[in-house]
Amino acid sequence: MDADDPSAAGISSEAWRAVLAALVNPRLRGALAEVITEGDPALTAAERRDARRILTQSGLLTPGGQLDERRLRAMLAGNRPAEAEGVDRWLRADGRIDRWPTRADDRLELLNWIAERLMGAEEVLAEKPFTLKLFTFTTDPNTLRRALVDAGLITRNPDGTDYRRAARPA
Repeated sequence: MDADDPSAAGISSEAWRAVLAALVNPRLRGALAEVITEGDPALTAAERRDARRILTQSGLLTPGGQLDERRLRAMLAGNRPAEAEGVDRWLRADGRIDRWPTRADDRLELLNWIAERLMGAEEVLAEKPFTLKLFTFTTDPNTLRRALVDAGLITRNPDGTDYRRAARPA
């Protein structure tokens, strides 16, 4: 049995609800803190027994009254978000640039992705409409424009009036 596999530990995909429900209750949190820190009891004996029973039912404590770290780790492993891949590593959920890649190859990958979505292969845009389209990807269109031109993905007239996608080498 894999210790990091939630299903192997008999944990349902909804197990986190009981954990969160227990953690939002101040009385139960106090009892949990007592188990974790072995501190002075802040609850009456009856309150402590009741809290420990609920914490055990929620899955925070083992039947022996210890914090069930194995169960909590398995739950966390089962709900780990998927790692972003490709250009998604540098984009927010809305498709705007969150951060610039540090590696040159990664920057070029991101810039290629943007250039493909920015304009069609034969499309020509004046500076103002081009800049407005850049705002789709960033709050700093000047930096993005410079990066696209410097990477050779976008070309412009010498006077900066028209922008187009660069021809791809054959």
